[in-house]
Amino acid sequence: MPTLYQILGVRPSASAEEVRRAYKQRALETHPDKQDPGASGEEKERAERSFQQVYDAFMILGDTEKRRAYDIRMGFPTSLSYQNASEEVKRRIEDRAEWQRQQKELHKAKMAEIREQNRIAMEQARERKLKAAEQAKMVQNMVDEMFNLTPEWERRRLDVQQRRDSRLNGNPRWSTVQ
Repeated sequence: MPTLYQILGVRPSASAEEVRRAYKQRALETHPDKQDPGASGEEKERAERSFQQVYDAFMILGDTEKRRAYDIRMGFPTSLSYQNASEEVKRRIEDRAEWQRQQKELHKAKMAEIREQNRIAMEQARERKLKAAEQAKMVQNMVDEMFNLTPEWERRRLDVQQRRDSRLNGNPRWSTVQ
């Protein structure tokens, strides 16, 4: 199957003006109305198919964006298409590249902010954990000191614990205070 460049009879490096001129020439050559009045139906159909191919080729190669996409898909060098692009297309391409660069920078900044927030949150959690451990140690020291000062407290604590366990286990003997 011929490429679109072959259909129009131009090189892949042809300028937009060369593509336009080739299209006009090929359209005049293949237009169905240019057939002899005595041409058969088959010849007319062939001319219509040929004209449609020329038209389709021009619709793609005449538009710089479509041409660039076609070149990429077919493996033709695209730098030539870019060089021949209009100033408006070049400006749009450059604007898109700048927008993409800005989006990358914005993304990097947001990710750095998220990392910093996570670092701060982890540090605060670590500080809370250390503070809770210090408080638990302080409370345990206070309880140990109270038990050392008044040994009777340990006996009372065990007695209360035994009553509670008995009540939970359903032993009526310990259900009331003695």
